[in-house]
This record gives sequence, structure tokens and C-alpha cells, in this order.
Amino acid sequence: MNHVSLIGRMEGHPVAGTMNGGKGCARFRLITQQSVIDEQGKRRETKQKHDLYAWGKWHQLLNEVGQPDLKVAVEGKLVNRYVRWKGQLLKITEIEVNDLVLM
Repeated sequence: MNHVSLIGRMEGHPVAGTMNGGKGCARFRLITQQSVIDEQGKRRETKQKHDLYAWGKWHQLLNEVGQPDLKVAVEGKLVNRYVRWKGQLLKITEIEVNDLVLM
């Protein structure tokens, strides 16, 4: 099963684009936080950045209301793609949005 659920804040404005076949897409980065306890027993916050993209109605919604620090809950799936950069093949893992809630 390939399922991802995240709650976080958008890092910046979504980037609108058109993929092969004229399909609209919105790409954005989501920042999530979690509390961890280090070796000294002190609590600290860690942040992670996740690259996401959305199609269809989510693409339209994000392009209309998406902005930095907008809190969202996302459900989706992990998707791998490969790109060639400077002669090397790179694997990129992103999250494809299936459902989204503005918070």
C-alpha cells in the first residue's frame, strides 16, 4: 500500500505548470515539524521539507489560495521519477496529492 498523510505549512507559493498533454499541475513544498528528545533529554523541534504536486481541482485551488505559511493537511502517494542532470540519472521522490484540506 502506498499512502502518505501529512500536516504542515507551505514553504512558498505553488508553482503552476502544464505537463505533457496540457494537464495543469501545481508544485509546492510542505514543511512538517515534529518534537524529538535528544541524548541529553531535551526536547527540540525538527523540520522536514517534502516536495508535492497536485492535479485537477487541487491544482486550481492551490493556484488560487496557496501562499507561504498556509497550513494544509494532505493525503497522497509517493511517486518516483527519474531526470537526467549534468549527465547523471537522478531519482526524485515526490508526493502526488489525492486529497487536501486547508486548515
